[in-house]
Amino acid sequence: MDARKIVLDSIEEATAAIDELGSDNSHFMASRAIHINVLVRQVPGREARFLKTVYNDIGAEVAISRQAYFEEQGVVTDMIVMGTIYQHREVRRILKDNQKIQPWLEAIETVVENAPETREK
Repeated sequence: MDARKIVLDSIEEATAAIDELGSDNSHFMASRAIHINVLVRQVPGREARFLKTVYNDIGAEVAISRQAYFEEQGVVTDMIVMGTIYQHREVRRILKDNQKIQPWLEAIETVVENAPETREK
């Protein structure tokens, strides 16, 4: 047996690596292999806490300030949203009808979908 770290820097690389294993659905799995962190600034605490909860529910993470976490009144926080391409897309799918959270989802989507790791050649 041999185990080692593998670095996959793009959907294309992930698809190729998974294809080498003989998998039938590499394109689907590739978005789960690429992790993208997004810094979002000046988010109202309530929305940041809500996004953190939804991301946590699907196994991803969001770092927010202590004040936002403990729901202090009127707090605004920066946040780091951490997840795979798949997880970012899944949160968008889950919250697609939540109009209050849309500006933050759109900002995250713009970063994720325009990241070099997401693009295929």
